[in-house]
Amino acid sequence: MNQSPSTNPSAYWLADIDSLDREALIERLRSMAAELDLAHDRERALIDDLTGLGNRRDFVRQLDTLFSQHRRNDLPVSLILLDIVQFINHHGPSAEDRVLRAFGDCLRETLRGMDMSFRIADHEFAVILPDTPVNGAAAVTDKLRLAAAYFLVEDAEASTRFDVSVGVAAFRVEDEDADAIVQRAYEALDESRAAQADWGQPASEK
Repeated sequence: MNQSPSTNPSAYWLADIDSLDREALIERLRSMAAELDLAHDRERALIDDLTGLGNRRDFVRQLDTLFSQHRRNDLPVSLILLDIVQFINHHGPSAEDRVLRAFGDCLRETLRGMDMSFRIADHEFAVILPDTPVNGAAAVTDKLRLAAAYFLVEDAEASTRFDVSVGVAAFRVEDEDADAIVQRAYEALDESRAAQADWGQPASEK
C-alpha cells in the first residue's frame, strides 16, 4: 500500500484555538486549509491518474527509502517489473485504458497490504515487496501472472484478456544504490519479453 502524507491538523493548530478571537480564528483556519491543500497536491503528484496506483516518481521515492532501510537493517526487499504484452480482441485506446485500469485493480486485489504497486510507463508496472526475499517474490510473481491470465475486462463488443511479462530482482549487499535492483529487474523483464515473443511466433518463423 502506498504511503500518503497525513492530512490531520497538527497539535499546533488546535493547542490554543479556544483563546483566539474571530479574526485570528479565521486566519488560523485559512492557514490550515492552505496546508491541507498543499498536502493534497503533493499526494496527487505521486498518483497515476489512469490506474490510481503510484506513479514513477512515487516508485523512485519509495524504492530509495527502502534501499536506505535495507542498508541499515539488512532487511530483504524484492522488486517485480511487469509489462502487459498481449491484448486479445483489442478494440482501440478505450479498451486499452480499461485493460490498464483493470490490471491496476488486479494488483490491488492480489497483493498484500504492505506491498506497493506503481504504473511506471505506458504498459509497465512495478511492485515493491518489503521484507521479502527473491524466492518469496517468485511466488508472488506466479500468483500475479495467474491472476492476470484470468482477469477479464468487459468491452461493449467483446471481452479483453491480457498476459504479462515479468522480471524479478532483490537487493544485494554489494548494491551501491537502488538503481542496481532496477537494472537487474529490467534484464529479467527483457528475457521474459523475448520468451513471450518467441512463444507467440508461428513455428515457421522460429
